[in-house]
Amino acid sequence: MLKIGLAGGSGSGKGVVSSLFSLSGVPVFDCDAVYHDMISRDGTLSRELAAAFGETILSPEGGVDRRALFDAAFGDPESRKRLNSISHRRILTVLREWINRAESQGVSAILVDAPLLFESGFDRECDLTVAVTAPTEIRLKRIVERDGITPEKARERIAAQIPDDEIARRADFVLENAGDRAEFVKTAITVLNQINERRLKK
Repeated sequence: MLKIGLAGGSGSGKGVVSSLFSLSGVPVFDCDAVYHDMISRDGTLSRELAAAFGETILSPEGGVDRRALFDAAFGDPESRKRLNSISHRRILTVLREWINRAESQGVSAILVDAPLLFESGFDRECDLTVAVTAPTEIRLKRIVERDGITPEKARERIAAQIPDDEIARRADFVLENAGDRAEFVKTAITVLNQINERRLKK
């Protein structure tokens, strides 16, 4: 089974590529979606995060208020490191179980969609990796419009992730999303077809 890792910072347009893989029949493990489900349902995780960042991150329902957690964890590198240590460990456990199930079902390829693919070490679970990059100003505009946060908060989010040139250096395939959606999709499909050729050889 071919295991593909997809990396891309906030606002890069990584979701477009993930959707293309899904439409082509490749099962997708969406790390963000899994994590958001965990912090809303897993009481043990909520308590662990509250112990690390304070009770103010909890929602009235007892889950985690994602905006409050962001404000508490992204203020300094040590806080981000603590958050990543807690979350990545739990996501990795679920990811490995999911990969094992896919293999047992005879799936030929899977995609691990992870914003922090390299920072988390999830790339080590993959056979090849794809990075999506985009100019900073375009990323800022997308984040502000999508998440309804200030440009300053958007800059903090981007600054907390490794630079595009670093993920591009570490990836096997790089997709530059400079704003022309049609051209980006066309390039992404070309890369997907190249990867499909590898899949057929697995």
